[in-house]
Amino acid sequence: MATYEPTSSKAVNFVKRLRERAHYDHETVHKILDAGLLAHVGFKVPKKKNSVKSDTEDSEDEYPNVIPMIFCRIGQTIYLHGYISGRVVKALSGPVAGSTSEEQAPKATVTVSIMDGLIVALSSMHNSNNYRSVCCFGKARLVEDRDEKIKALTEIVDKQFLGGKKWDDSREINDIEYKTTRVIAIDIEAASAKKKFAGPKDDKEDIENPEVVKKIWTGVIPIKSVFGKPEDSDYNEAQVPEYVSNLENKSIYLYQ
Repeated sequence: MATYEPTSSKAVNFVKRLRERAHYDHETVHKILDAGLLAHVGFKVPKKKNSVKSDTEDSEDEYPNVIPMIFCRIGQTIYLHGYISGRVVKALSGPVAGSTSEEQAPKATVTVSIMDGLIVALSSMHNSNNYRSVCCFGKARLVEDRDEKIKALTEIVDKQFLGGKKWDDSREINDIEYKTTRVIAIDIEAASAKKKFAGPKDDKEDIENPEVVKKIWTGVIPIKSVFGKPEDSDYNEAQVPEYVSNLENKSIYLYQ
């Protein structure tokens, strides 16, 4: 089985807490990536050499950057897209200025989290959640090959429709749109997933206390996010396509 198994406890993807919930196999990591519609991308803004910093640049250097973005996965690569002057796109277009070494390619962390339920316990300190999450680590690169760029853009768009072919059901993008949109590829070098699907777990003394058990409800409250009924735009004159109408009442999270 293909795996991102860490080689040591110092590896960036080694899960230190609740290790029994950790998964490093490609299948689990990829399923969670494919199920999520929104990723959080962590990156660092490169420092500018031989320049006087502004207050904005000082602030960017002081704090790590994390931005929510839509995305897609193709094989072992995560793709993002954004406007050519966007901060995350500029920061991850690499390599770092003044260096041609692959080691200096900008690094990124991509996380996806899905909340599947509230676990309600007798004690507030034992309340918890059912969830699926994944953390991926890799070096970023600007996608310059046209075929790879178009393929990534197509997958990013269609992923939002759970595979519905929205890219094909759109007018063709023009040169300005193509040139002002950058696509960033993050080749996954390390990753870890965590999952929890369980009921409440309370202290034995509380469970065996009739007064507490009869007074306080315990159990699991599933969390389900679904697509609603499509609403026409003010200028719409077309029929709702089948791939859109089929989304109504369907879970936004695949593999749930």
